[in-house]
Formats: sequence, C-alpha cells, structure tokens
Amino acid sequence: MANEINILNVPIHNISKTELLKRLGAKGGVVFTPNVDHLMKLQKDPEFYGIYQDSTYRVCDSKILIYASKFLGQPIIEKISGSDLFPAFYDYFKDNEEMTIFLMGAAEGVAKRAQEKINAKVGREMIIESYSPPFGFEKDEVECQRIIDRINNSGATVLAIGVGAPKQEKWISQYRSQLKNIKVFLAIGATIDFEAGEKGRSPQWMSDMGVEWLHRLFSEPGRLWKRYLIEDLPFFWLLILQKLKLYNPPFSTREEFVNWESPRLGQLLRKAGLLSADQVNQVLEMQMEQPEKRFGDFIVEFGWLEQETVDFFADYLPDLALSKHRHPLGYYLYKAKLLNEAQIDLILEEQGELNLRFGEVAVMKGWIKQQTLDTVLDYLTQEFRDSFAA
Repeated sequence: MANEINILNVPIHNISKTELLKRLGAKGGVVFTPNVDHLMKLQKDPEFYGIYQDSTYRVCDSKILIYASKFLGQPIIEKISGSDLFPAFYDYFKDNEEMTIFLMGAAEGVAKRAQEKINAKVGREMIIESYSPPFGFEKDEVECQRIIDRINNSGATVLAIGVGAPKQEKWISQYRSQLKNIKVFLAIGATIDFEAGEKGRSPQWMSDMGVEWLHRLFSEPGRLWKRYLIEDLPFFWLLILQKLKLYNPPFSTREEFVNWESPRLGQLLRKAGLLSADQVNQVLEMQMEQPEKRFGDFIVEFGWLEQETVDFFADYLPDLALSKHRHPLGYYLYKAKLLNEAQIDLILEEQGELNLRFGEVAVMKGWIKQQTLDTVLDYLTQEFRDSFAA
C-alpha cells in the first residue's frame, strides 16, 4: 500500500485516522484535508499549491476522492474529513492535559458555543479560548497580530482554524512561525458550525455514498451552487486524463502559471520578514509580463535583497532539513548573507557572557529579525535545532 496517493498532482497521505492521531500526539504537525474543491483550487492557485506541499499531513476529506483513488488503481484506505477528524481528535486526547485547543473561525459567537459544547463533552476546559475573527481579517495585519498575541497568551498547544479554504491554510502558513506554543495545526473548514449546532451535517448514508456535497448544496444553494455545479465539475475530466496518462500537472509552463516556485519563494521570504506582501505581489505581477525572468531576479534588481540571500532561500534552505552535514547556526546565516564575519565573532564573544543562544544575541542586536531566525530554524531537524540553536 502506497504511503501517498497522487491525485491531480496532490499527494494525499494514505493513513488511518487512528494512526494520524498517534502521530499528531507524538510529533505534532500541520493537517490539511483535501477534497474535490481543494484539488480544483490547487490547479489554479500556485501560492495555495506551494503551501499545500509544505503541510505535514494531507488526508482525504471526500468520499469522491476515495472513489477516484480506486479508479486510479491506488485506493485510499479511509476518509478523514475535518468534521470527522476534529471530534475524533478532542475525544482521543481528552485525558491529555497537554492538549489544549484554541478554536478560531465561524461567525461571531459560534466558536464560543462550540467551545462550551466540546468542553462539556470531554469534561474539562480542553478548548481554553475561542475567537471568531471579523470578515477580511486576513488582510488586516494589525488584526492578525492581535490574533497571534491572543493565541500565544492563551497557552494553547493546538490551533483549530475554520475560516474556509484557501484562507485557513494560507493563514497557517504565513503565521505558523510566530505561534510558539502550537504543536498541532488543524484546518477544519465548516466544522466549528457543526460543533456549535449552527449547521447540521448530512445524514450518514449521504456521507457514506459520497453525496454529502448535495446536502450542503440544498442547505446553502446561494453560496455553493457555483462551487459544486461549475467550478468543481472539471475534476472528473482531469481524473480521466490522469488515468489515461494525459494529465498535465499545473505550474509546469511559465506561459500558463509563470513558475509555481515563484509564489512559494515569495511566501517564504514574506514569512521570514524579508519581503512585504506588497513587494511579493508587485514581483508576481511583473513576472507575468516578463515570464523569462525568475522571481529572485526582480528582488535583486530592486535592491531589496542580496543575490546570496535569494539563492539561500530559493535553493539551499528547502533542502536544509535533508542535509547530512551539520554546521553551527552562524554558518547558515553567513551563507545567506544575513550576518557577516565580524558580527558572528562578536555574537560568539558575547554569547557566553550573556548566557543567551546565538540566535537570541543576533536578534537582540537587531541584526536579524526574529521571524527570519524562526524561518531558518523551521527547516532544520529537531536534533539540529536542539544542538546548534543554543
């Protein structure tokens, strides 16, 4: 049985719900739940696609994808929708005091009701705080920073966010490094509404047959008719093309999508605090007009970053976690041209006196941002982080 099943260029983990819960308890991770609508969005949105590849687990949210995997000759063993995974998660960890949840999403007051109902079920304050952000919050950096502070101050170790795809996945990707206590990230869509009793789930027989979407369509026709009847229908044609080995993965030509690595690099540099959202969007727009040029070429031309810094984040950093060669943290920051030799020597000299970690001294002196340091460390294995971040 394959560990991953590739459907329309999206690798889906072939894993049982029980095994997934065990792994999340042991190591944490980021969980996305692909369904047909996600897969169609992933054919068109290169930023979303790049973020999806960076998740720890991508588990099947749709009975239709189960049928699709069988059609392709590689059956997925179990459907694990967000609305099934979340109640299984809080039930599985209800006696684990270290698992505390921040619940984020739904309309005002709905997350609070879900919090109260779930805590009553598990018999403790497992969901320690909830918040329903205002519409458009993801575009308001001040609001996002308030949310980050709220999550960090809550002490929660799990973030369950249900604000719809791709908004929830993009928000996790952008702010994950700033959420210091969060070990498990769950993108759960409409689950908060279900848990609060705000909306009803389809009958079990509809879910088992793969027509849960029909129940949702009849429940919210004004909002969902276009998604299910227009945007998602090409899925079946693309699936046939994949079966016939005629499917062309998206982001394979510059003419159609420029280069899927460009939005991914922009997202990474933004996450590291080295570029703003406006700068990333400006480069992507210019690259559409000049597809022969790489994303990093524009950044260097504008003087925003050094060539060495761009090369480090574009080529070297993504492979860092797989490298067998281990170096001190200063080596990587020097390679990225984020620190020079004199700065490294001074940090090493003062590190012992201040009894601080190398990165902490660098940030304290204002030579690198905390976001930048966190992003580099995110790509190191845990053993490396423990050994060399100190």
